[in-house]
Amino acid sequence: MAETKTNEIPAFRHGDTVRIELHVQDDSGVSLVEVRFRNESVESVKSIYRSVTLENDADAFVVIDLYVGDELSPGEYVCEYVALTDGKGNKSLYAAPGIEFRVEGSAEEGRGPTLLDWSIA
Repeated sequence: MAETKTNEIPAFRHGDTVRIELHVQDDSGVSLVEVRFRNESVESVKSIYRSVTLENDADAFVVIDLYVGDELSPGEYVCEYVALTDGKGNKSLYAAPGIEFRVEGSAEEGRGPTLLDWSIA
């Protein structure tokens, strides 16, 4: 991981792993943790979704690893939400909890092929 001074947002490069740790708690136990991140880059609109199933743990630390490879193109990733489901099926939704990170690299690294021309015959 490469630290960056811009807004203190952690920055990562190709080959790194973004490790997100969440501490969750519920008296009836937590059964599911879900997160969704959105890439804020104008070159690449992309969402990343991850979920972790727990065994109704009353107090747990959840680790979500995101490998910086082809799936995570360069840009700033902002957490859209964290959703927690307890053992009874009750859900808590934390919208925009302030979790964010940056993947550094050139825009070309995450850009798909270019259509150069076409014709109809």
